[in-house]
Amino acid sequence: MKSLIVALFAVLVSFTAFAESADDVVRKANLAAYYPGDDGSAQLLMKVYRKGSEKPISKLFYMLRKDLAEGGEQLFFTYFVRPSDIKRTTFLVKKYIDADDFRRLYIPASDKILAIAGSRKQDPFMGSDFSYEDVSGRHFSKDNHSMEGEETYNNRAVFITESVPKVREDKIARMKAWIDKETYIPLKVEFYNHDNQVYKVYESGSIQTVSGFPTIMKRTMTSPLEGTRTEILVNPKKVQYNIGLDEELFSERSLKNPPMKYLN
Repeated sequence: MKSLIVALFAVLVSFTAFAESADDVVRKANLAAYYPGDDGSAQLLMKVYRKGSEKPISKLFYMLRKDLAEGGEQLFFTYFVRPSDIKRTTFLVKKYIDADDFRRLYIPASDKILAIAGSRKQDPFMGSDFSYEDVSGRHFSKDNHSMEGEETYNNRAVFITESVPKVREDKIARMKAWIDKETYIPLKVEFYNHDNQVYKVYESGSIQTVSGFPTIMKRTMTSPLEGTRTEILVNPKKVQYNIGLDEELFSERSLKNPPMKYLN
């Protein structure tokens, strides 16, 4: 009888340990960070800190998002308000799962629409430490995930996961993430290059609940090898979910004719 109890306990412990797999945790983290609600809009302030300077270059912009499938394809539209030299610059993303994302950048000064190739997804977004892929989110299906442990980070219980690209990439060799057990918001992500150096560190700060959705009010990306960092701050008075955005708003026509109803 004792042996049977021990065996049953072992099975129960094993089941509990694997009830929340690394794939489950990373999928939920992706949903929490990039898929709250069916759509959304926000006003954001980007602060770019150059090496050796504590005076940031500030850029104010709006972002619209629409989900075409939960955890699947998405549409993003970004409109820059200031500084004056980039005012009316727009950025359109059609996020795919099994193909390179469609990215177009409109530069009003030259009146040109530029295609951002899939091979450039890790390039800096508007001169910041965030990449194009960081802005729209890296889909969890692109990597193999493993559970590395559990601990407390910033007084919150977290899962620690490691993700390795399924297909070798130029910059990312692996990613280590600290994911909040309660909200599944990624609190910290370290990006390692092929020399096993941490070349970028992402951190979430000041998480607030908006319309029932945990919302990251401050995102920071630091580049320790470059000595730079970028902060993106959300205006708490100008963030909304489930506002009924039409798919037609996310068209190339909107690059030159933005839907101003949602951008002020």
